[in-house]
Amino acid sequence: MSDPNPYFPPDLLIEILLKLPVKSLIRFLIISKSWYSLITDTSFISTHLNQKIKNTQSTLLVRHYNNSHNKEHYSLFQDIKNTPFSLNFSTELNFPLNCQLGYFRIVGTCNGVVCLCDDLFGELKSLVLWNPSIQKITTLPLPLINPQSPHMFVLGFGGTTTTTTNNNVDDVEYKLVRLVYHKKNDDGFARYNIPPEVEIFSINTMVWRRVIGVEVKHFLVEFMWSQVFLNGAVHWIAYDVDSANGGVRSLVMSFSVGDEVFKAIMLPEGLVSEIATNLSVMVFEGLLCVVKYQREIDGGSCEVWVMKNYGVLESWSRLYRINLVEDMEKVVGFRSNGEVLFSTKGNEMVCYDPNSGDKKDLGIRGSSRSFYVQNYVESLVLLKGNGVVSDEFLEGMGSLSMQ
Repeated sequence: MSDPNPYFPPDLLIEILLKLPVKSLIRFLIISKSWYSLITDTSFISTHLNQKIKNTQSTLLVRHYNNSHNKEHYSLFQDIKNTPFSLNFSTELNFPLNCQLGYFRIVGTCNGVVCLCDDLFGELKSLVLWNPSIQKITTLPLPLINPQSPHMFVLGFGGTTTTTTNNNVDDVEYKLVRLVYHKKNDDGFARYNIPPEVEIFSINTMVWRRVIGVEVKHFLVEFMWSQVFLNGAVHWIAYDVDSANGGVRSLVMSFSVGDEVFKAIMLPEGLVSEIATNLSVMVFEGLLCVVKYQREIDGGSCEVWVMKNYGVLESWSRLYRINLVEDMEKVVGFRSNGEVLFSTKGNEMVCYDPNSGDKKDLGIRGSSRSFYVQNYVESLVLLKGNGVVSDEFLEGMGSLSMQ
C-alpha cells in the first residue's frame, strides 16, 4: 500500500495527526512505513503529548481491587463539573496483568504511563511500566541492590524533559529511583540506618546504576509509602529522628528527576510535629498537598494543606478540616470541582463536598487500600521500544499488512 496522496503537504499532515486521539493514531500505524515512522518518532510523540496536556479535559484514572474475583479494575472517568462521578460515566481499561497475591502497588504515574510493582512482604518480585492508551507493557529488570539482611525500600517514578540533537526537540526521559534502608542491629528509636543505598533506572538505557556519595539524611515511611510526581520531582513523606531525645520532625523529601538531587521541603507548624504515618502527600489542583489525619475512636478528622508557592515554607495553607463520619477513612483523590474522594472502612469509594458536607456513594466497591485516583492524560509514550502489547491490539494489527 502506497502513501495516501503523496503530494499532501507534510506539515499539514503532521498538524492534523497531532490533533487526533491515540486510538486513531495506533490504527494509522499500518497505513505505510512512512506513517509508522512519523507516528513513532520521538519528536512527534512528545509534541502530541504536550498538546494533549494543554487541550484535554480533566480525566481521572481510578483503580480498585475486587476481593471476590481477585481482579484489579482500572477505569477512566471524565472529571467534568456537574457530571455525576460513577461507573456509569466511565470507561474500563483492559488490564493484562495478574499480581501473584492481591494487587499491584502503583508506584506512580507520569504522562499516561503507570509504574507498577509487586512487592508484597517487602520482596520486589516484578516491576513494569504500563501505558493503557496503547495497551503496552514494558517489564523492567530487577534492581541491582539485593540485600540479604533485613531492610526496607522505597521507589519513585517520574520523567524529565531533555533536549535532543534533532532540531532541539524536547523529549522526556523516564526514571525510577530506589532507596534501600538497612535495618539497625540495636533497639534504638530509629529502626534503620542512614544514608540509604540509592540506585536509578532510566528507560532510555534499560539499566540500573548505583549512585555513590549521595547523602540522604531522612527516613521514609515503611510499608505504606506513596509518592506524587510534581514540578519535575518525586515527593514522599519523610521524617528526621533526634536520637538524643527521641524527637521526630516530619517533612516532604523530593527527588529531582532531571539533575538527580534529593531535597527537603519543610512543613509548617501544623504538620511538622505530626507523626509521619499520619500524613499523606498528594496533588491538589496542581499544588503540592499534604493531608493530616487525627484518628479517634469515633472516626477522627483530616486536614487538607497545600503549598501555594512551591518551595516556599511560608506559603503552606490549611484549606479545610473534614470530620471522618460514617466510616470515611482516607482521602484517595480530588475532583476538579473541589469534591473529595474517600475510601471507607466498608470498602467503598464515596464523594464528599467540603462546602455542603454532602456525601455520595459512587457504587465503586473494592479493598479500601487498593483505591487509587490520579489525573491521567493519554499518550504514545512507550510506543517505540521493547515491550508487550495486548492480544486485542495484535488482533487489530494482524488483519492488515504494512507495505
